[in-house]
Amino acid sequence: MSLGSWAAKRVLYHSGLLALARLARARMRGLVLRYHAVTDGPEPVLYATPGICMPVEAFRLQMAFVRRAYRVVALDEVVEAIARGGKLPPRALAVTFDDGYADNHRLAFPVLQRLGFTATLYVSTGALDGGPPLWMSAVRALVLAAPGDELAVAGLPAVALGPAGARESAVRTLTRALVPLAPRERAERLAATAQAIGVDLARRLAGVMLGWDQVRELARAGWTIGAHTVTHLNVALASAAEAEAEIASSRDAIAAAVGIRAAHFAYPNAGGTHRYFGPETTGLLRRLGFRSAVVSRAGALRPGLDLFTLPRLGIGPRLAPVGDLAAALERQRLAA
Repeated sequence: MSLGSWAAKRVLYHSGLLALARLARARMRGLVLRYHAVTDGPEPVLYATPGICMPVEAFRLQMAFVRRAYRVVALDEVVEAIARGGKLPPRALAVTFDDGYADNHRLAFPVLQRLGFTATLYVSTGALDGGPPLWMSAVRALVLAAPGDELAVAGLPAVALGPAGARESAVRTLTRALVPLAPRERAERLAATAQAIGVDLARRLAGVMLGWDQVRELARAGWTIGAHTVTHLNVALASAAEAEAEIASSRDAIAAAVGIRAAHFAYPNAGGTHRYFGPETTGLLRRLGFRSAVVSRAGALRPGLDLFTLPRLGIGPRLAPVGDLAAALERQRLAA
């Protein structure tokens, strides 16, 4: 028995989680987990805020628990069950990843593959294969590298930085301020700021996103590839034309690169304080031929749900311990 397997069984035994697993079998509600980055360890990474980073060892233990307590299914299976008004598979649970970080392939894929699981990957297509870095990653790189006590971005109030090693608040403040901007304007302002403080964003963030070869490998292994816009645009705040262009372009880029038309969408929600979906966006997705869309809001799946506002439970470091994850999952199932 491997050390990881032994540790998982010990955690399950001492926390009483097998009892929760038995309770889960009696509920006919499904769950969707939302991950972002999977990291080598607990140390902060340059490209993703700590709140969305899951150390791979914690991820491995989480998936070992999921294997015992739930039935991991493809998102298509869940969506089909809800669409036809039938019952969800017993203990159904789908695993999803947002954005398209390279660590999803390097670290998460081997864990899931060993367990026989697949996942859904929602990619922001413009950043893949050496494209411009995700703008949220660029913000983080700028804030962490900036000299002095504040960072000035054109058109915005200067952001107080704080000491090196304690700048997460500044990252959040600047990210929220930039969410409403159009992609071109935001990119120009970030590029000008990077030039002013001497930061080469392309070099600092090289290799942090997936390449299309890796995306194709995941698709061949049974992963579902969903769309997440081109530039991680907040489609609810954008103009109708810009929202449609970003959604359709990301859909078409996936079809061209992977050979499969993207049928599922995840609404980008950087900053966490802005409206990021609504009736106009769900209507647009239907018109563009999508079958479902997921939001960044916890909840359980059940027959009758709107397929274009499917809830997901965000999984970050605060839910890294298996006991905390198990309790959170059961709260969602029992509250629905």
